Amino acid sequence: MKPFLIASLTLLMTLILSTSLGPSKAAAQDPPYTFFFTHYELLGNPNNPEGVRYHSNGQPFAKAPDGSKITLSGKGGWDPSSKTAEGGGQYTIKDKSGATKAEGSWRVTDFGSFEQFDGWWGMGPEFKEEGRQGPSGSASFSGFLTLKVNLENQGDGTLVAWCLMPEVLERHPHLSKPDGHVGDGIYLTGGDFNFTDFSENEMSLEG
Repeated sequence: MKPFLIASLTLLMTLILSTSLGPSKAAAQDPPYTFFFTHYELLGNPNNPEGVRYHSNGQPFAKAPDGSKITLSGKGGWDPSSKTAEGGGQYTIKDKSGATKAEGSWRVTDFGSFEQFDGWWGMGPEFKEEGRQGPSGSASFSGFLTLKVNLENQGDGTLVAWCLMPEVLERHPHLSKPDGHVGDGIYLTGGDFNFTDFSENEMSLEG
């Protein structure tokens, strides 16, 4: 198994395009794109997996320079054509010692941007994917999603979440050097937030 593939199994967020739905213009209509913070379970030999099982209980995290860490859970959706987004979940902030400093709910307040990349696992037709998320007929893809968010009792910030699969890192080497990515992750900035160290999270299977 190639080193970049091992790192990419840190996948923290599954981005899904619903081909069965049109652009989200009305409140009753779901957004055409959805995301889930995800835990990935490798099937078979972890050094040469035969597949992956998706669980929607992922908890991606990022650290601040002072050693504190924020962990998120949740899901949502967005429509880049109308520049709208929705979603949310729960957050926990812990200090360097691991003590919980704050926790509560978070919610999407606005759409920022979305950059999509071609490619997915690139493991061949025999590679299994179980527990697929999103509407029936939806397709998964890789990319960067930027959202404006509000954390309960903590204020507003900018959340960036990305899904970079093995095939994407092969096709777009600049994502590894100089950008420093080896897998998927999040960071949260703005206001009092400075959670920009995603390196540990990108080497984790937790999402």
